Amino acid sequence: MAASSYMTCNRATTARVSILFLLLVGLFLFRDVWLPDSSSYKPRPPPLQATSPDTKHADTLQVHNSSATKSAASFSQSCASVQGADKVLVLLKTGATELYQKLPTHVVTTFTCVPHYMVFSDLAQTFAGLPIHDAVAPVSSHFREHHGDFELYRKLQQYQREGQDMSNLKGDGGWNLDKWKFLPMLFQAFEQAEKLDGIEWFFVMEADTSVSWTNLLQWLKTMDPKEPHYLGAQNVIGDTTFAHGGSGVVLSRRTADLMLQRRDSMGKAAYDEKWEEETSTSCCGDEIIARAFKDVGVELTPAWPLIQGETVNSIDWTENHWCTPAITWHHVSPLEVDLLFQFQSDWVDAHGWTEPYLYHHVFDHFIARHVAVNRTKWNNISKDQKFISASLAQAEDRDFYALEEYEQASVESAEACAEACGRKGEWECLQWMFTPGRCYLGKDLRFGRSDEREGEHWVSGWVRERLERFEERFAGCKKVRWHG
Repeated sequence: MAASSYMTCNRATTARVSILFLLLVGLFLFRDVWLPDSSSYKPRPPPLQATSPDTKHADTLQVHNSSATKSAASFSQSCASVQGADKVLVLLKTGATELYQKLPTHVVTTFTCVPHYMVFSDLAQTFAGLPIHDAVAPVSSHFREHHGDFELYRKLQQYQREGQDMSNLKGDGGWNLDKWKFLPMLFQAFEQAEKLDGIEWFFVMEADTSVSWTNLLQWLKTMDPKEPHYLGAQNVIGDTTFAHGGSGVVLSRRTADLMLQRRDSMGKAAYDEKWEEETSTSCCGDEIIARAFKDVGVELTPAWPLIQGETVNSIDWTENHWCTPAITWHHVSPLEVDLLFQFQSDWVDAHGWTEPYLYHHVFDHFIARHVAVNRTKWNNISKDQKFISASLAQAEDRDFYALEEYEQASVESAEACAEACGRKGEWECLQWMFTPGRCYLGKDLRFGRSDEREGEHWVSGWVRERLERFEERFAGCKKVRWHG
């Protein structure tokens, strides 16, 4: 009896084990056959390596190479092998305190399309096998070890040795240190480009920059890299007009060659000493490189609005942008980088690599449906006319009692604010925003952002019929504006 019970129990145990085995086999088959690959792109080959000629910089510089291939849900052609892609060296400038928050999205989006790129920071690191170059290392020890701007740099090295979280140092002198990265970073990249075949262009961006790879490549085809080009969204400090770094900067190979020749003819040590002194008294690194370019006879060619510093939410949707290719955005979040990359992928799948998408295509995809209705707890950045009740007005505000009667009434309700917008001329008011005691009107269309987490909440609206007439006015875009 006992032997029979044992045999029955043993058979039951064997059956359960067999069923469990079959379930596991079935699970693996289901995963391999039915579940999608977790990555849209294939692994990359090892990066191309080259030893830095700068003896002050002991690290090995590397230009990373990408060989992304098409996935079923992405580009209809490999975005890294499209014509002209291998002629561009992309430089991404970031900082160690933000690297793990902002770089990963670029690695799985932007860089899958870029054959040659280098990432520069204020600390030498490796991120998932990707070399992060220390842009500041070539700066002389005279400044690195003693100048106040380098306090964060020295702290970062301490944190790295101790294995501490460097994001805890955010806001701790990053702006002062950042200006020292620009010129050394460029020379490191220029020297590495001489070791690569066929680099014709340099594109400089930051970790919160989004770039349209298809539009950038098509734009570069309209220019000659043998000419000295320095292009970007123009800013002015004193008598220097410079390209805003975060918006993106384009440099031709000829410009790089002129810079290298000037540095060699002057002597690297003397040249670097001169520009380190200049940097120590300047506010901004992008202003410094403009002066260095001007020193070799290359001045900025303004490229706004192809290159500009707004986000999809903050930009003014006007005729300045409507028929222009959208190449860069700035101050974008990792989520926005990903969304814009997906939009680009879908565009190329539908239109190929020879038709650029314009700002109005971005508007149609991201904004149009959201401005068809009023939104609560939303700030749409209306700012052209401000009506503020007497109890809230400041000295610089308009006299409330000098306003028209309907303008005074506009501060009482969202409906009255919308009515005030409607009573203005066709091109005086396209949108409005209201909070008790305030009514702001805007003549240009902006989408804005949620203020749900802020202390003051607005109701925002757009005059739909005027918006429709605005869109009709620029419908068609008979000619693409390739120049700023």
